Amino acid sequence: MTIILYGIKTCGSVKKAITLLDKHSIPFHFIDLKTTTPSQKQLKSWIESKGIKVVLNSKGTTYKNLKKEGKITESILDSHIQEQIDILFATPMLLKRPIITSDKRLIIGYNESEILELIHAFQQRAL
Repeated sequence: MTIILYGIKTCGSVKKAITLLDKHSIPFHFIDLKTTTPSQKQLKSWIESKGIKVVLNSKGTTYKNLKKEGKITESILDSHIQEQIDILFATPMLLKRPIITSDKRLIIGYNESEILELIHAFQQRAL
């Protein structure tokens, strides 16, 4: 099982997720969203799986600044999936963090119980 955590090192939610994984000695690969943009295919699968309202970080500074500048509107929530993908691909800081993926799981945003379920599944598989 490969676990990948997407985020930025300065994000509090990402730090909490990393701490939780480290506490349980769970190996993971960290991908910094400031330097690496997820593929459009990946963004599409995340949106299809969880929905744009979960994937989009509408509470973050990037979203608020783009909204204030008129570069993004609430209509992104109702727009065609390709438009949503294009916006997230162009501005990965709009993604809710952390994003944790494994073979069969996708966790978007810090959710301790979901992360603990992933840890448990990893530990069971490791036995």
